[in-house]
Amino acid sequence: MARLIDITDARSFATPLVVRVGDLLLFRAFGGQVIVGKAVELIGPFVTADVGGDGAIYTPQGPPNVVLFSARRTGSATVAVVTGDPFHSPTNTEIEVEVNF
Repeated sequence: MARLIDITDARSFATPLVVRVGDLLLFRAFGGQVIVGKAVELIGPFVTADVGGDGAIYTPQGPPNVVLFSARRTGSATVAVVTGDPFHSPTNTEIEVEVNF
């Protein structure tokens, strides 16, 4: 079964990050890209939102706060995520990802 892997701090673990085909990687970041490889695909940056009791969707103002990648096929890739303050001191972190079957 595929997993949703929630990565709070992109700098808090040793790489490569070993995942399986079908896994989703959710980074607490406002930007990202695939630098090298085709094993991982960037789905996109998103802003989280909540559903209220009345069914309304409540979305905070501001930049995206999560970036989602999908492990598409076996192989390796290097992804970059951008964290920190997007307006004053963004931090770019590269992560090697190994995708297994």
